[in-house]
Amino acid sequence: MITILNLSRREQGINDTVCDLLRAGLAEKQLATQYIKLRELTIGYCNNCRSCMKAPGKELGRCPLNDDMDSLVTALLQSKAIILSAPINCYDLPSILRVVIERMAVFCHWPDDSYSPKVRELEKKINGILITTSALPGVMVPIVTSARKTFRLFAKPIGIKRIDYFHMGFKGRKSDMALNEKDQRMVRKIIGQLAASGAGAL
Repeated sequence: MITILNLSRREQGINDTVCDLLRAGLAEKQLATQYIKLRELTIGYCNNCRSCMKAPGKELGRCPLNDDMDSLVTALLQSKAIILSAPINCYDLPSILRVVIERMAVFCHWPDDSYSPKVRELEKKINGILITTSALPGVMVPIVTSARKTFRLFAKPIGIKRIDYFHMGFKGRKSDMALNEKDQRMVRKIIGQLAASGAGAL
């Protein structure tokens, strides 16, 4: 299963276009996919109660909040590859991902006598792909933003071992809100890469 995770809050924006192209291309390759728009989910803020981190072992902790986070975690753990498509906001990935990362405390165990939590050892090997869109030149994204660091925080608990990065730049003006030929080649490369890996084979 390949999971496409769209972090943009803008409907019919450039990240929606990227995700739609990915879905169509992966479907042509007969690869199983699921598409999740985070803007359509209800995910509350972590209360920092730590109750989800009390129980030891590999089994995930349980959060007392009742929202869509459990279904998101289930979807992520079904994946052999996760594609995250996001705009760059204030030199980082959108804040909704930070909310998700905090709620991913269920992946950790924090004993009362320990100074810090430890990630539960899950037997997962997932490929991760980060696609960003920004007004910056694409080559500047890893230099002046925290996007890659934030993605790695998200990736580690769920077992993403390999990460590939694709940065689409110069997407600041209204006239730039479309994929040019270079962008489309980037999407085709991602599709080919996933097809060759067999991540979404039916």
